[in-house]
Amino acid sequence: MKSIKFLPLLLLLSMFSCGKLATTSDDKKSVDEVLKFYGGYVETMKGVQTLNGKSGDFFEVQIKDSKLINNQPQRAVSNAANIAFIVFQNQKPGAYDVIKTKLLLADGASFTKSFTQKELQEVKDLYPEINKINSLLINKDDNGILEMFEPKFKPKKELVKETISRMDSQLGPITEIQFQGFEFLDNPNLGQMILIREVSKRDKVFPFINVAFDRKTKKMLNIEFP
Repeated sequence: MKSIKFLPLLLLLSMFSCGKLATTSDDKKSVDEVLKFYGGYVETMKGVQTLNGKSGDFFEVQIKDSKLINNQPQRAVSNAANIAFIVFQNQKPGAYDVIKTKLLLADGASFTKSFTQKELQEVKDLYPEINKINSLLINKDDNGILEMFEPKFKPKKELVKETISRMDSQLGPITEIQFQGFEFLDNPNLGQMILIREVSKRDKVFPFINVAFDRKTKKMLNIEFP
């Protein structure tokens, strides 16, 4: 059963304006979209935090009893990122400086992650490239896939064709791809990158897809089917 609870804030009311404390229609819409994606039970908090001498507004989402999250403990980082991104997508620009996610897992463990407005905007700016590679994968356009690679990391065309053919033969063709979060990583071989976590729909199975993009050039660095 989906449920939601809003906790306006834990800090002194005198520190904030009434407008900042009130739950907005965008807050409610954000949480509705999180529940639609993950199910479970959600609580929220909002307020102001100070970090390195700078104050900023934050919005926090706590979620528990989500089957999807509990079944993917290895994807805690990307699920937390996805929840923050869902909130960001459903808010007016600049509504919050930081969006926090807290996952309460079935084994009693918890995972908390914060994302700045700048980081979430960076992922939003990358979204056209994410949609593009997804379309190319669904349509088996190996030439288009190759064109998206950073030149020095571009694989041979034969490898791309063989991989697509083998995956389709084993699991069936891709009919849909769903974005499921991201991670910012500094890889010794690929450099600073955004790793996009997705899940594909193939016949009756739903295998993962990971796509790495260069944070500066937005070119694709790697794609894997773990």
